[in-house]
Amino acid sequence: MPEAHPIRILHLISTLDTGGAERNLAHLVIRMDRSLFENQVVSMTADGPIGEKIRAQGVPVDILDLRKGLPDPRGIKRLGKIVRAFKPNIIQTWMYHANLLGCFFSKRTPLIWNLRCSDMDLNHYGPIYRLVVRLGAWCARIPDAVIANSYAGESSHTGIGYHPRRWKIIPNGFDTALFRPDPTARVQVRQELNIPHNAIVIGLIARLDPIKDHPTFFSAARILLEKHPDVHFVLAGRGVEVSNPSIQPRLKDMSGNLHLLGEQREVHRIMASLDIATSSSSSEGLPNTIGEAMATGLPCVVTNVGDSGLLVDKTGVVVPPRNPEALAQAWTGLIDAGPEYRTNLGHLARERIQTQYGMAAMVGRYENLYRGIKKDYEADLRGSLCRR
Repeated sequence: MPEAHPIRILHLISTLDTGGAERNLAHLVIRMDRSLFENQVVSMTADGPIGEKIRAQGVPVDILDLRKGLPDPRGIKRLGKIVRAFKPNIIQTWMYHANLLGCFFSKRTPLIWNLRCSDMDLNHYGPIYRLVVRLGAWCARIPDAVIANSYAGESSHTGIGYHPRRWKIIPNGFDTALFRPDPTARVQVRQELNIPHNAIVIGLIARLDPIKDHPTFFSAARILLEKHPDVHFVLAGRGVEVSNPSIQPRLKDMSGNLHLLGEQREVHRIMASLDIATSSSSSEGLPNTIGEAMATGLPCVVTNVGDSGLLVDKTGVVVPPRNPEALAQAWTGLIDAGPEYRTNLGHLARERIQTQYGMAAMVGRYENLYRGIKKDYEADLRGSLCRR
């Protein structure tokens, strides 16, 4: 039976910059059945390109305008005003800072957390971030459910003390209409970057972050170029720019083969220009960019972290993390196997995404969870009133 009124869901997220969690949130709220669900998105910081995308599709977006990395009690007041105006049936939070802030509103409204990573080395992050993650473990029984996008994410968070009332695994979904083989984009992007049409191009799409382990990627690239000096590498993501002083020392003697594009909005065009996609991460949940690369028909080389190996399965190569020699060897194997072999792997990769990680499946899992949470909350409320 249809809902008498749409279920109102307020999504609170730390940022709306371009990132995996942010893109999944956008896909979700844009594709949910609007006759059954009404969504509103709140960013703790600024708007960002993902916020613009969500708003353009008719979903309201608010910002709390808080500074990153600094606790600010004014966020509670600002969010409270939005909550009172929207009157959500469910508050869905995304990532650590938003999860904690959502706890202040959990007494009268069901709360769902969303965790997006696994096996994080917190030593790479500042004291406030580490504190937020640990506070999350202490507060993990507050939400009605905690979503992880990977089994590895559930396992690693359990290992650091997250023991919620209920875990729910919802893998990322991937847009196979946007991310697809595109011969025209392949030619155009290579022309824009002055890459020969017949060159082997390996891509890493990831923001500059310790868990993405760009140093391992650069070391592996240097090893590969000793055997295949004509290979080109395309990197995109926030902070991945030639002007970034933390990257400059690693570009020595490779600048002619490296193309550092920074943050990009049309990632699907870049994907279409590649021959191999890769992830050098030391920690992941379920990597969005690898799923998108697979949807584009690319063989992928990934590190064995999170659910990366489960995602790729037999359509690519899995190597140990923090091992540039193994990463370079895997790239070499795909290059030496030839274009027909890579094309066949890419076909299998796209088929795997279409059949097991489609966008509709992800949206359906969220919608079913929201229905169940609302139903359980209303049943508990009726029982409480009867006991009075």
